[in-house]
Amino acid sequence: MGVLLRGGLVVTQNSKRQTKRMDILLRGNKIAKISQKITEKPEFIIDCSNKLVLPGLCNTHGHLAMTLLRGYGDDMPLQQWLENRIWPAEAKLSGDDVYWGSLFACLEMMKSGTTSCADMYFFMEKAAEAVGKSGMRGLLCHGMIDLGDSEKAEKELNASVSFINSWHGKENGRISCSLGPHSVYTCSKELLEKTVALSKKKNLKIQLHLAETRKELNDSKKQFGKRPGEYAGSLGLLTQNTILAHCGWLSMSEIKTVAKKGAHVSHNPESNLKLASGIAPVSEMLEEGVSVSLGTDGAASNNSLSLFGAMKTCAIIHKANRWDATIVNAQQTLDMATVNGAKALGINAGSIEEGKLADIITLDLNSPSLNPQHNLISNLVYSENGSSVRDVIIDGRIVMQDRRVLLFDENFVIEKARKVAEGLVGRKG
Repeated sequence: MGVLLRGGLVVTQNSKRQTKRMDILLRGNKIAKISQKITEKPEFIIDCSNKLVLPGLCNTHGHLAMTLLRGYGDDMPLQQWLENRIWPAEAKLSGDDVYWGSLFACLEMMKSGTTSCADMYFFMEKAAEAVGKSGMRGLLCHGMIDLGDSEKAEKELNASVSFINSWHGKENGRISCSLGPHSVYTCSKELLEKTVALSKKKNLKIQLHLAETRKELNDSKKQFGKRPGEYAGSLGLLTQNTILAHCGWLSMSEIKTVAKKGAHVSHNPESNLKLASGIAPVSEMLEEGVSVSLGTDGAASNNSLSLFGAMKTCAIIHKANRWDATIVNAQQTLDMATVNGAKALGINAGSIEEGKLADIITLDLNSPSLNPQHNLISNLVYSENGSSVRDVIIDGRIVMQDRRVLLFDENFVIEKARKVAEGLVGRKG
């Protein structure tokens, strides 16, 4: 289907970071042409004269079906939150739960301008079905945990391979699969080494939680004689194919190694703050050339899946933490949510340029949060919250038009997710 976005104010996120009024022609799933005036008349035309046009946002770390546990166990210490609330609930999860929780998450993300996401969870075939139904783009993985049990390690790896064989490249390439060892402290050395070998053999991405908490840091030094980043590096986990989630407790030496190896860091500021895990050294990462993107984490620990919220939090906490109002500026933060996010996910997106994937959102330029227009990049990062998003195009297909989701009944999904969530927490183990 051909789509013409006519006369919008385009935040291109190209190499020059240009913002200009342009027409954008989409053919198939790509951006075919960008010009001041396009005379071709495709099947569908969107009048963008009062709209800001932006690359779709990329959420590089999350657990989609945890939307079902939003608000279930808030304001608790991390270990208590996990042991008394989250793990007992997750032990009762079914594939049906994961399907509806994941579709519900996709709805929330699309309504706030996210077009691509990373997901690590369980019953991933059902998560993939939900992402496919939603029209979103996803990098999905089965979360592997063996806790030193060799038999379980084999089962976890087999489950990952089975999922990858079934879903990698499906939905016209919108769904890609990766390997997902949960962390260096929940996975044995043998499982991590096999993950690295398989990643190299099949050219698969790896999603990994790393250095999220001070406890993880201290335990790592006791168990392995190395900091988490050092241990991960010794096993070959730091590569251009790896997305490292959190990284709140990396040393400067580890940061330099991450930069040298080209591994991607997914910064999850709101989850880290809410769980009192700490503040990641993002300004230092940027200075060293690490490609930092943004994630929301799961809705049980955020509790929002809005990347606009993550952008504002990211841009302001580091200023306060380093007593320096100039660091992690608005443009760098928008880059994390677009250009860097697309790089981390391995997709040809993140900017509006000819030949890129047609993952594009529009926002209402008359929205109070985008006015006055002294600096639209600052408005997007510091004042926008996602409610100004009007249209969402993913893979060249309009999936939301004037805030109306087109591929499924959003009211039905909300009601279904509510009932599934109530059933999950009330279910006997």
